[in-house]
Amino acid sequence: MTATKKYIATEPTQQEIRNHVEAIKNAVVAGGGGSGVTPHITVFAPTGSEVTASKGQAVLTAEESNGIWQFNVPSLGDWVISCIKDGRTGKRTVSVDEVREYKVRVAHGYRYGFRIHESEGNCAARVEYLFDAVGMTPAHMNFSTGIFDYGDWGDKWFVAENKPCMLKRDGTVDYYLDPNNYNLKEDGTASDVSNTGYDGNAMSEIPKVWVKRYTDGDWRYTIFSDVQYDDEYLQDAYIRADGTAGEHFYWSMFGGSGGAAMIRSLSGQTRAGSLTAQQEVDGAKANGSLWYTHTWSRRELIKDLLILMGKSTNTQAVFGMGNCRSATSASGILPTGTLKNMGQFFGYNDATHQVKVFHIEAFWGDMWDRTAGCMNDHGTIWVKMNPTGQGYRVTDTVGYTNTGITVPNTADNNPYYGYINGVNCSKYGTIPVTITGSDSTFYADAFWANNGQLDYLFVGAGAHNAAGVGGACAFDVYAVPAYAAWDFGCGLSCDEPAAA
Repeated sequence: MTATKKYIATEPTQQEIRNHVEAIKNAVVAGGGGSGVTPHITVFAPTGSEVTASKGQAVLTAEESNGIWQFNVPSLGDWVISCIKDGRTGKRTVSVDEVREYKVRVAHGYRYGFRIHESEGNCAARVEYLFDAVGMTPAHMNFSTGIFDYGDWGDKWFVAENKPCMLKRDGTVDYYLDPNNYNLKEDGTASDVSNTGYDGNAMSEIPKVWVKRYTDGDWRYTIFSDVQYDDEYLQDAYIRADGTAGEHFYWSMFGGSGGAAMIRSLSGQTRAGSLTAQQEVDGAKANGSLWYTHTWSRRELIKDLLILMGKSTNTQAVFGMGNCRSATSASGILPTGTLKNMGQFFGYNDATHQVKVFHIEAFWGDMWDRTAGCMNDHGTIWVKMNPTGQGYRVTDTVGYTNTGITVPNTADNNPYYGYINGVNCSKYGTIPVTITGSDSTFYADAFWANNGQLDYLFVGAGAHNAAGVGGACAFDVYAVPAYAAWDFGCGLSCDEPAAA
C-alpha cells in the first residue's frame, strides 16, 4: 500500500479527498490492492476520547483535531470505530464498500439535564443540574473582561461541534469559517461571508442532540443526550419533510436580509422587515427545497441548551442583553455582522449591542423573529414539531397538534400581556401558561397574545422593545400571519441533505 498521507480536518484536505474520490471512484482496494488511494473515515467524538479504527487484527490510531479524527483505511470491509472517554466506550461500525470519504459520529450515551422549580422565582436558584451535568460549572459572559467563560461546557459535543460555515443552496457545506473571524475561511483565506453574489448563506451548523422534556409536579425537566437514550428522547429538530433525520441542521448566523424574492444570511446587510409570513416563507424557500424560516422545535432546542449551559432562566443576564433599545424606527436595528469577530458566544451588559450564541447573532433583540411551527388559534396553542405530513402551514393549523393550552391572562385585568412565570413543559416544547412574573424573576421575559384570531409566533423581541422585555424565552402570539412591521423579521434554517 503506497498511500500513507495523514489528512487533517481542514477544508483544503477535505477537497483533496473529494478530488481523489472522484478520480478513482471505481477503484477496488480489497486486500490492499488498487490504485494506492485509500478510503477515508472522518470520526467526530467527544474531545479527549481515545479513538481507534479496527478490522480483524488491524488497529489504526489517529491524533485528535478539535473533536475530529481522520483515518485512511487500507482495505474494504467493516471497520469498527471505538471511542473511550471517562470510562465509557462508544462504538460504530462503518461498512467501507468503495473508495470514498465516510463520516461517522460516535456517541457515549451522555445525559446532560436540568430541572426547573416553577415556584422558585430566582432565575439561577430555580435551575438544578441532573445526570452528567451534576457538579458542572455554568457558562457566562464576563461583561467586565469582555471574555466568554465556557465553564465546563466548552468540550461538550453540542458546543465543540457547533461550527460557522458557508452553506450552498443545495444544503452542502462549501467550507467552514474561522470561528473568531468570519471574514476568513478556516484555512485563513478570504471568505464570502459578506458576498451578496455568493450561491448560499452563512449558517451555524448544529450537531445532533436528542431531547426529552416532561413535567413532574412543580418541576419542569429537560434532558439532552448524544444518543436516543430511550424512546422519549426525540430528534424533531433534525427531521426532514420525508421523515428521515439528518445529523445536523443549519440556522442562520445573521438575521434575515434581502426580501421577499430571497431571504439571505450574510454579514454587513440591512435586515429585511415589513414582510408578511407568506413573503418571508417564499423568500426563504427561494434558496432551495431544503430551506425555510426558523422553526419552533429548532428554536426550543437552542433556547434550552442555553438554559442548560447558563444554569439560569434569565438568558440576558448570562449571555448579554441584545439590541432592545426602545427604538422608534428601523434606524435602531443594527446591520448584520456587528459581532463577526467575537467568537462563538458574545454579549454586552447594555441594550444597544447585539448578542451572539452558538455563532448565531441576534438570537434575541434587534427584530422579532417570526417562527414556524407554533400558532395561537383563537386562544389555544397549536404546534408542529417537524415538517412531515402537511409541512409548516402559514394561514391555518392543518397538520398541527392542539396542545390544549390556552393563552394566559393576568389577574389585574390587563389581558394577554405579562412576564412569564410558568410554562407547560412536554414533548411539544415549553409554552407559557402564567404571566405574573417580572423582568428579573422566573423566566425574566415577556409574553403577548390575542384570543380572537389565528396568530403566528414571534420570539426574542426587537429593538423597539425595552431591555427587560427580550430574551430567549420572549413569546408573542398576538399578530396574524399577514402582519408586517419594521421591527418584525425572520431568519433562515436549512435541513441537512440526505446522504447520496
